[in-house]
Amino acid sequence: MSATPSALRQMIRTNARELFRDGKTAFFTVLFPLLFLAMFLGLGALTAGGSYRIAVLPSPDQPSIVESLGHVDGFHAEPWKGTEPPSTGDLAGYDAIVTVSGREAAVVVDASRFGALKGLRTGLGASGVDDSLIDFRTPDGGVPFDPLKAALPTGLLMVLMSTAFFGTATPLIALRTRGTLRLLGTTPLRRMTFVLAQAPVRLALVVVQLVILGAVAVVMDFMSIADTMRLMCTGLLGAVMLFAFGYLIAARLRNAEVVNGLLGLLMPVLLFFSGLFLPLSMLPSVITTVSDVLPTTYLVDAFNHDLNEAATAQSLTTDWLVLLAATALFGGLAAWLFRWDQGEDR
Repeated sequence: MSATPSALRQMIRTNARELFRDGKTAFFTVLFPLLFLAMFLGLGALTAGGSYRIAVLPSPDQPSIVESLGHVDGFHAEPWKGTEPPSTGDLAGYDAIVTVSGREAAVVVDASRFGALKGLRTGLGASGVDDSLIDFRTPDGGVPFDPLKAALPTGLLMVLMSTAFFGTATPLIALRTRGTLRLLGTTPLRRMTFVLAQAPVRLALVVVQLVILGAVAVVMDFMSIADTMRLMCTGLLGAVMLFAFGYLIAARLRNAEVVNGLLGLLMPVLLFFSGLFLPLSMLPSVITTVSDVLPTTYLVDAFNHDLNEAATAQSLTTDWLVLLAATALFGGLAAWLFRWDQGEDR
């Protein structure tokens, strides 16, 4: 009974060394996702800041709101000077107009002045407004574009796909190409023990990357620390689903270079069909039909529940159930199809 746990521990240690020994695999598994994180951080730094005029409509909380917003760098906040509220769609020369009622706030902001969003969140949060109860709108009633917040789901999906594809499928195929899997097949090592040994180090990498992205979201005032727990759960569900897909890709194939090329093409295709480049509502119906059957679409939708609620299309429960079903499907197929060598009968 003790042989299997011992073999599993040994395989986990061996797998961790093998993962980081290959420079190309280590780059795509660790550094490549971090480069995306750095790019998004730079994007946030470029779009945040600036000089903005903010008006706060009359309410019992008006003085404290004006004071809190006035402490934000680059903000000039003042009480609304008109005798009547502004007409719909009219900012009256201001960059944003704020209405506060208790812990709720409605903010109308110039669509071209999205750099003020972070400061508005910071200032309103400092005055006691609940971040989840702030409704940002443009004068035409739309949702203002926030480049960093819109890019975070893309970064999360890129992190998970890089680890699952280039950090899972590619190394397994390389082991088959070198004949290592054939040799392992001559030992008492079970296939399931070998497959399970791949998971711990990769899940640990995903946790670290999710913590970094969650920290970015907290620093940029997109969510509270407590809210990042749900984001972590979604990320781990997505990681396990994509790992299962990576195992399925590696179940039989033996040419790592060809697979790398195919995976490199697959990643932007999945990003596009999952609605990350353009909203699905703007795309032809044939594309949305394909999108509806891709589990990555539901993974992006689950991320949006915490990062970009306006972009969600399904309930979080639906998204999680689809991810679990896809994990079971991909994992079952991978276990059934996996062979130590192409010539193995069973």
